[in-house]
Amino acid sequence: MINRRKFLKNASILTGAGALSGLAVFPFGYSCSRPVTITSQTYGKNLRDHLWMWGHDSGVYDGPDGIYNIPLSPPISMADGIKYMGIPNVCVIRHGIPENSDYLTQFDDVKRIAWTLSMGSNESYQTLKEYVFGLRDTMPNLTGYFLDDFFRFSGSSLPEDSTEPAPAALSIEEIKQLYNETLSYKRRLDLAMVLYTHQLHPAIQPYMQYVDVVSLWIWTGADIQKIEENFKKYRLLVPDKRTLLGIYMWDFGGKKELDQNFMIKQLDYAYRLYQEGEIEGMIFHCTPLVNKNLQAVEYAKEWIAKHGDERK
Repeated sequence: MINRRKFLKNASILTGAGALSGLAVFPFGYSCSRPVTITSQTYGKNLRDHLWMWGHDSGVYDGPDGIYNIPLSPPISMADGIKYMGIPNVCVIRHGIPENSDYLTQFDDVKRIAWTLSMGSNESYQTLKEYVFGLRDTMPNLTGYFLDDFFRFSGSSLPEDSTEPAPAALSIEEIKQLYNETLSYKRRLDLAMVLYTHQLHPAIQPYMQYVDVVSLWIWTGADIQKIEENFKKYRLLVPDKRTLLGIYMWDFGGKKELDQNFMIKQLDYAYRLYQEGEIEGMIFHCTPLVNKNLQAVEYAKEWIAKHGDERK
């Protein structure tokens, strides 16, 4: 089996569409021999270059009609949100196609962009795919795609001994076809999926051979106390996949402001994982939160300023 730390280190320094050949071995009976494709966009050596931000348009979740009790603040663009935080890369996560091309100009100076291909349903995938694929030749800083809210279950809703693939926005056949399409494009772009810690179940494993990157998220603030336990469980299920650890700055599961002690704990652990080569970076969630004077946001901003220029 490929050594995980060595694999992740190589993935961050190699360029081009080269591949490492190896056997990705999954527990619980699944295995797949496949080439491991390296991203065409090489990360720099400083930590900041490995940081992303989850980008939403303002008003999607905040305001008096929002379901997560997020306070209202003036609108802020995704590009301005990452500038405020000192983060160079953004994941553009939106349900629909922009109404006009002017929307795209905010991303001209962003270092790397990953654009959502699915918002948790097959219908959204069918709606977005043609448009997002069309961005490949017009946005040179587009480096990947995201399958948001990909799995359609929580761990407790599936029997532990289930041998069927987990319910998901795309079938196994669809994600295999999508992955092969990304391989055939002249400029290799990463295919990434969202996975939550409450979805750590063997039934996710059949899908993993068809993505390049997993972003792992902790939905409920209190679960940050189990971050080390859950990451170990994740690595038992997904031993060698390139991983971006999601960093929430609002307790979406609890529908309240994230306790600063939880923010400190998750960043301390994420920093350790990054230094050990267990993850290749972090994604901070999300751009509409940055101008609301939240303790967790301001702590994260200070943390990035302190550690962002460190080199491994």
